[in-house]
Parts: sequence; C-alpha cells; structure tokens
Amino acid sequence: MRKSLFRPISVAIVGSVLFAATACGSDDDKKDSGKPAASTTTTGAPAAAPSPGAVAPSAPAPVSSGAPAATPLTAAQLEKAVLAASDLPQGMYVTREPKGTRERVTATSPECQPLTDLFLPRQGATKPVGVAQAGVTIGAPMPSAMITTELFSYAGTDAETILSTARTALGKCGSLSTKDEEGETSTVKHAEAAHPRLGDDTLATVSTPADGGTGGQIVVRVGSTLIVVRSVEFTGTIPKLPDTALVTKQVEKIVTAAKG
Repeated sequence: MRKSLFRPISVAIVGSVLFAATACGSDDDKKDSGKPAASTTTTGAPAAAPSPGAVAPSAPAPVSSGAPAATPLTAAQLEKAVLAASDLPQGMYVTREPKGTRERVTATSPECQPLTDLFLPRQGATKPVGVAQAGVTIGAPMPSAMITTELFSYAGTDAETILSTARTALGKCGSLSTKDEEGETSTVKHAEAAHPRLGDDTLATVSTPADGGTGGQIVVRVGSTLIVVRSVEFTGTIPKLPDTALVTKQVEKIVTAAKG
C-alpha cells in the first residue's frame, strides 16, 4: 500500500497515517512490519465538538514524575518503556518509525509553528535525544482507525519549553494551515479538551481535519520526556481522546524508566 493512498493528509493525524502506511507496507518495503495485538482496550469517550472542555473522561489519580529534567532517557530506555502489543487494542502492532515523519511541515502562520512541532516532534526545530514509538492499525485491508504512542526525550528543559509554547500557540491557532515538503497544504481545526493532569504537565486536544477524519491527542510531560498518545479515525466525524487508562499506563512506564 502506497503512502500516497492516504493523501491529502493533515498535520493532526499525519503521524498516525504514516504509521498506518508503515503497517500496510509500501512498494519500497515488502517486509512484514507488524504483528497482531491481543488486547481489547477501547478508545476514550467521544467529544461532542472540537471545542474547549468538550472531552472530560474519568481517570485515576494523576501520575507524578520525579524524573530530573536534565537527564534525558536514551532511545533504548524509551523502546523498553513503550507500550507492548498486549497493552493496546487488537490490531496490527507496529514499532518501526513511520516513513516521512522527519519531513518538515511548515505552518502558514509562523506563530502556529510550535503547535505543528508538538504534533510532529521529529521534525521540530528542537530535536529529541531519543525516540520510540508503537501503534496499532485497526481494520483491514484498509485501516479505519489507528492508536499510537510516541515517546520523545529531550535535553535540559526543552520538553517543558516545547509543550508550553505549543499550548500558547493553540490559543491562537484554532484553525491550523500547513504545507509539507511536497507543497501539499492542509487545514485542521484544533481545540483543547478537558483532561485530568498526568505526569508533570498534560495537554489534550481534539482535531477535525478539513479533508476528513478525526483525531484526539494527549501529550504528557514526564521530566524531560514527552509522551504523545493519539487516537485517529480516518472516516470519523466525532473526535475522541485516547483511553485515559492507556495513557496512564504509558506514563507509569516512563516514570519507572526514569527512576532506573
């Protein structure tokens, strides 16, 4: 399956789209890229509309960090901490980095670039020290949904800065237009969604791309690591956040890794 089958794409769901393309394979890579996951975990509650406070799922008590911000986790530590197939909903489990996620995506308005960089950390101006990812595609032969977890460790206080500047940008960029390296443009509406705080800081957003589909993202900072858990429905109409229990489990694994 070619990546081009998933275009046009929006920055709200590009990471998950590329995960889906990776899981299905491409003309350049015929290798088996995933295996069935065994869990039956579901996605979170739907949002009534992409507006502030639209989603407020229940959650366990917040998971605090305790990880020193100046000690970034290594790629090996992140790979060990990423959610396993048994932790995720049933589907095709993929851990390989999606192709194209390091390609630069530029916001039409410069003040919105920090939000773009939060959704696509690999291509941001501040590069992560370590990266790990896992995801499941749901549906066959053409995936109808995708759930991914991505882990990014940073030096010093970079993770804190990236999240705080993105939060500021979100307040100004409810409608975000972007252009990729091929010149393809996309527009997506984003809004912050109510969610319990996990880790040291949490930002939850719901997204509605102009070209169809819906997405929900929960970004959690644990020390110097950013956790991005995303739920995407490629033909969905009501955006949903990822299941809070799933996000909490990923946060707990990073906290454990940070404590050594």
